[in-house]
Amino acid sequence: MAHAIDPSGPGKRYRIWLVAAGWVTAALTEAVALDASEAVPFESGFPASVLSHAVLGILVWQVWRAHAHLELWKRRPLHAVSVHAAVGVGALAIWGAAEATFMRLRYGENFWQLVYADSWALQLLSTVPLYAAAVGLGVIVESFDREQRRRQREAELELLARDAELTAIKSQLQPHFLLNSLNSILALVEHDSTKARAMLERLASLLQSVFDRLDEPLVLLHSELDTIRDYLKIEQVRFADRLRFTIEAHGATEQVTVPPFLLQPLVENAVKHGIQPYTRQGEVRVTARRQGARVHVAVSDTGSGPNASHGTSGRGIDLTRRRLRATYGDNGALLSMTHEESGGFTVGLDLPTDPELAGGFSSPGTHAS
Repeated sequence: MAHAIDPSGPGKRYRIWLVAAGWVTAALTEAVALDASEAVPFESGFPASVLSHAVLGILVWQVWRAHAHLELWKRRPLHAVSVHAAVGVGALAIWGAAEATFMRLRYGENFWQLVYADSWALQLLSTVPLYAAAVGLGVIVESFDREQRRRQREAELELLARDAELTAIKSQLQPHFLLNSLNSILALVEHDSTKARAMLERLASLLQSVFDRLDEPLVLLHSELDTIRDYLKIEQVRFADRLRFTIEAHGATEQVTVPPFLLQPLVENAVKHGIQPYTRQGEVRVTARRQGARVHVAVSDTGSGPNASHGTSGRGIDLTRRRLRATYGDNGALLSMTHEESGGFTVGLDLPTDPELAGGFSSPGTHAS
């Protein structure tokens, strides 16, 4: 729906003062010019000029409204100019009739000789360009407003889309994590019920703390690493000596905020593909370091490296990519995968320390991603 320019609209009330000042300035200029040409004295010419320009201003405002209602910016330029020309002739005719009526009432039947005989050409030559300039300025301002509204709508739609994306991702993360953990417990039930019971108790405690934080848009990296540590301890019950893990992060790095559960799919992948297939001892290593306005997180395992399960289309990698895009925008964060020369596989994340600067969050506590 088209919006006409409203100088008194919310957030734009200052415009009514600018518009009024503009028309008063135009009236003052005309009165001074008429007085200088000795056509009409300033004392009587200025009030009449103010009234005349007030009528013209109201007509210009109606033309702005018509421009918006007819959505002339969508028409071909020649068509739009033709419509404005026709409307302008009508508007100036109405203005001329209104002014002539006022002058007749004020000066009587001889108003033409008294007011217009020596100055009608000057008044007409000043009014036509003024009308055209005022309409043109209004059209330009409305064009800027329309572009601003378009950008605002796009930003709101992008915000809603990212919120929907995050909601969809989180709906996948919860069963993804839970099913992987339950599968680990089921693997122990038949062989070691004591360990399975201990693992189940730890899982219940972990799930309670984890799912309480899932609705938060951001959490401290420290909390995220604590979740990873608890998860790996649970997996150690299952794999015993086959699984070793280390988590390293400096104090300043741990205060960076990240989306909750961001690292969980990567660590699950490291356990599934770097530990589970082997009878030998393996290691999962999580490191985080901060460099200026970026934080680098790496999840490494001692598996055999890229294969069908480690491929770029894996569910864990796909979830993480979508999470990064939804939170940090298209180019705010990077994900890389490396086959280490010494053996093993590493997934690296390069994240901004402030998601809002990356275009992800519009305000603290708001899902702007």
